[in-house]
Amino acid sequence: MNSELNVFTGTDGWNKLSLLVEDYAQKGVFILADENTVKHCLPLLKRKCKLLEDAPVIQISAGEEFKTPASLSYIWRSLSTRYALRSSLLLCLGGGVITDIGGFASATYKRGMDFALIPTSLLAMVDAAIGGKTGVDLEGLKNQIGLFAFPKAIFSFPEFLETLPERQLASGFAEMLKHSLISGREHFNELLQCRMLKDANIDNFIIRSAGIKADIVLSDPNEKGNRKVLNLGHTIGHAIEAYSLSKDAEPLIHGEAVAA
Repeated sequence: MNSELNVFTGTDGWNKLSLLVEDYAQKGVFILADENTVKHCLPLLKRKCKLLEDAPVIQISAGEEFKTPASLSYIWRSLSTRYALRSSLLLCLGGGVITDIGGFASATYKRGMDFALIPTSLLAMVDAAIGGKTGVDLEGLKNQIGLFAFPKAIFSFPEFLETLPERQLASGFAEMLKHSLISGREHFNELLQCRMLKDANIDNFIIRSAGIKADIVLSDPNEKGNRKVLNLGHTIGHAIEAYSLSKDAEPLIHGEAVAA
């Protein structure tokens, strides 16, 4: 666990999640997901955390192209019509799109309700869910609207990765390699030997990668200086990603663009 950013995994993570949900039970707990995580991840979540069996689910369409002000407005309206309070909790179950837009929706609904992140992609576990950046895209431009807002907790469970295709795993692995390039040769060489889902140390690799980013974020939360090192590969990568999103029938996903 990273105690300062409250990152949990494994059995301890499931226990901590149940305790968090119990704390908000009387105030209202809501789940944000997309059609993919509703199908592939929500059943496991409810099975592991029985207190969520009847929690209302807000579902948006999957994909970067739906990380928009229109989707954001839909989330706000859904929270409002379900009588969510400022003291309620939104659990964001999904990849980077869900964690980004869910955090932004929470931070702005009723001037700020609490939220927790349950990343289900490798990219989200090691990067998107870590660091407090939230937001939406605007007219094809990445993350044009957003703010810094930190979740109550982040729960990274590797069992969710079993639902992912190889392409999504590779996308997340690109961000892990970026963190290792920042942190030093030893970790980079370790990752070169990593076989992801087949590796017995996958929990440790994920937590270590998330920890590298967390340490940098905690030293510069609002990206005034040192945090900018995390943009390695992203200035051009975001341009490639935005171009591919608007031009390609099968656009590159984030990690692929960063790797390029």
